[in-house]
Amino acid sequence: MIDGEKILSSREGAAEGRVQGGNSAAPERPAEAKRRRLIPFKIGSDFVKQMHQNMISDERPVVLHQGTYKKTATIGEAVFMITGMTIGAGILGLPYAVSQVGLLPGVFLIIFLGLIMLSLNLMIGRVAVAAGGNLQLPGLAGKYLGGRAKAALSIAVILSSYGVLLAYVVGEGVSLSALFGGSPIGWSVIFWSVGSFLIWLGLQRIRHLEKIFSLAVMGIILGLALGLLQDFHLATLTVVHWPAVFMPVGVILFALSATPAIAEARALLPGRIKDFRRALFIGTLVPVIIYILFVIAVVGLGVAPTAVATVGIGSQFGSVILILANVFAVLAMCTGFMGLGTALKETFMWDYKVPAGAAQFLVISVPLALFLLGSRHFVNILNIVGGLFIAVEAIIMILTYQKAINTEAGAVGWGRRSNWLLILPLLLFFSILAVFSLYGALMK
Repeated sequence: MIDGEKILSSREGAAEGRVQGGNSAAPERPAEAKRRRLIPFKIGSDFVKQMHQNMISDERPVVLHQGTYKKTATIGEAVFMITGMTIGAGILGLPYAVSQVGLLPGVFLIIFLGLIMLSLNLMIGRVAVAAGGNLQLPGLAGKYLGGRAKAALSIAVILSSYGVLLAYVVGEGVSLSALFGGSPIGWSVIFWSVGSFLIWLGLQRIRHLEKIFSLAVMGIILGLALGLLQDFHLATLTVVHWPAVFMPVGVILFALSATPAIAEARALLPGRIKDFRRALFIGTLVPVIIYILFVIAVVGLGVAPTAVATVGIGSQFGSVILILANVFAVLAMCTGFMGLGTALKETFMWDYKVPAGAAQFLVISVPLALFLLGSRHFVNILNIVGGLFIAVEAIIMILTYQKAINTEAGAVGWGRRSNWLLILPLLLFFSILAVFSLYGALMK
């Protein structure tokens, strides 16, 4: 894209230079006047050259990304892309889930699982760099493990994504109803309509909106946490329910998961491995810090949190907190809905060559159908998605990582040897989690 301000500035600077030069120059001769009359043509030629130069040497070069020329992302935009998809409906279920086991064990679980997800995200990042091209998770698994792995991961990713989008639709209805009154079901349908339109616009058009929403969400969380910490009860630190110690695991993993954003971030940071890795570190750890702060502030109140935490907060602390808390919830879920919906749409388009219109329909129709059929228990949705589908995704991507490292070590750029001391415990952890989550889902 031509930078009009730079061109205008350069032309004004050139004109200023000529005026300043004219102040000390001798009166021009007829030959000089003749040449001066030719200057407009020279300026026109210079203008074309300047436009061409700006297109070539733009500070933000463009890349051909899925048939569209897009400007590459900055590290900040990549971080917002990851955090925006991470901080969504999951944070609203964290206080309720953590309260089932106790504040201190819950905070420890957030830190522990945050480190696990950081390791997983870095593994997926290495696979995306090694593979190149525009592939989401199923495409990456298919490239290194074959068609069966791609099919299995496709099913897990698609079901997981539908579950997350469904959670956003349910949570938004509850939050909007708390703000404006009316039926949560009606508000859920309204949100689904608006969110579907934003997904149709595509990631490039909503990137700036996503960044604004992410900043607003983090700002509101900090404001809420600082306000609520004034009513913190030290007695909550002594409450521990060991039999329920694994209950929050699925919800926490749900809240920390943003794997679809990793491939997109890599695609818009081409050839910038260090920047990409830095964006993964920051984009993964920022939500961990925010979650800890939010959970301490809400659970520390000593009052049993509601399934959607902001609804309970607002009902206890009056209209100002009610508005602030639920605006945060709406923005957080809206950001996540946009990011994940776009990533799922691109999975259909990139990996399965589904036309854009059909991909859009597949993304938006299933969550609405599940919602209308009665799937509306917020925390149960988070737990099943986080404990079962995300665990299956993690297992397949860890195996994909191991294969990719052995196949294309030189292209990865983050070291040439895989660490089995890390891989084996992760595989064991996610395998056990998947089995117990499946058992729990069947029992319910």
